[in-house]
Amino acid sequence: MNNQDIFIKANKALAEGNYVEFITYCTEDIKWENVGGKTFNGKAELYKYISSAYDGITFTTENHIKEDNFVVELGRIVFEKNGESKRSSYCDVWNFKAGMISQVTSFVI
Repeated sequence: MNNQDIFIKANKALAEGNYVEFITYCTEDIKWENVGGKTFNGKAELYKYISSAYDGITFTTENHIKEDNFVVELGRIVFEKNGESKRSSYCDVWNFKAGMISQVTSFVI
């Protein structure tokens, strides 16, 4: 399986709320950086974050670009909370190492 295939499977698991499956695609020392916000290190910390923060979030990948060990994802995200919706755009840069996701840098505006 190449990096693009892993990205597609992992991203699908994340979008469907299957966080346990998503984590299986990550290295033990995964780093997830929300630019302008918090950074999460390691599978346990990342799992705790996504399993709580991704509740009420819907995202749609509009395009992705693969180059060497990177996949750049562009899309739209909707945050639902207390009956209110907030729409944003995002760009995630996924870095792969030995066939696993080793880092995600996320920009949401």
